Amino acid sequence: MEQITLNSDLCCDALVIPGAAVERCLKEANESQLKIYLYLLKNGEQNPTVSSIADYFNYSEQDVKRALRFWNNKTVVGKNTAGGNVVEFSGRPTYSKEEIARFMGKPDVGQLLFIAEQYMGRPIRPDEVTSILYIYDELGFGTDLVEYLLEYCISNNKKSFRSIEAVANEWKEAGVGTLAAAKKLTRHIPKEMKAVMEALGFPKDRQPVEAEVAYVRRWTERYGYGMDIIGEACARTVLATGKPSLRYANGILKGWHDANVTKPEDIIALDEEFHRNNMKESLPAASSAKNDRKKASAGKFRNFNERQYDYEALMKDLM
Repeated sequence: MEQITLNSDLCCDALVIPGAAVERCLKEANESQLKIYLYLLKNGEQNPTVSSIADYFNYSEQDVKRALRFWNNKTVVGKNTAGGNVVEFSGRPTYSKEEIARFMGKPDVGQLLFIAEQYMGRPIRPDEVTSILYIYDELGFGTDLVEYLLEYCISNNKKSFRSIEAVANEWKEAGVGTLAAAKKLTRHIPKEMKAVMEALGFPKDRQPVEAEVAYVRRWTERYGYGMDIIGEACARTVLATGKPSLRYANGILKGWHDANVTKPEDIIALDEEFHRNNMKESLPAASSAKNDRKKASAGKFRNFNERQYDYEALMKDLM
């Protein structure tokens, strides 16, 4: 049975909530996650199980596991002043040395470990071997699906096996059991989509619509741009409009693509050329305006009718 233990020095008559949890994590937790966390703080010494918590709140066991994974991923909450774990939970079984040796005798497991080492670029540690066995044995992922899982996670900068396990559990809950199903689940959203949404200032919990995904796919696949160029377009979009707009960012990126921009230095050169052209256009206009002002000033005096004077008569009068 999957046991959950709580560090005993957090249990007392008064309910103690770690400050780090309040500051960084409680505001991100949903109702069920908060209720389960407080329940564990109050009843941790009784070592509740996933099943008992599910029965208490009338939740499914998957809901409870998701909540526990949420708190496990918030590592800042996982430590108190004494250095102990606040919540200790693992949804996977432990494997004995004999069981690991039995798995290692299977050709496909040996292939999985070799693939994992290739992706990680280093030898796999014993605890990571256990993670691979859990995904292979408990979740029932085939060799091809585990390979795709590793490729997907590492390309999305999820390089720890804890993160890889979390993604594997999400796929399992979504009904993914084959390579085709995994590709169908992940291929529609480019890996840069999350970074684009953050750069434009969209709320973290907002899911992109298909038209927005199509924009990002165009930038990455057709234009071949990475986040260095896409991020610059997003920053200029927010600066110019004061709001997130993939359409406006698309206009910027299309212009850069048409101008054969391939790297950030090309954007700088394009900006400098734009400013030089603006200066050339403004100088003749300023000179023309200055000449017009001179002509207008001279014309003021020419508008008066010139008088004809008889200078000889004036001299006689003066004499």
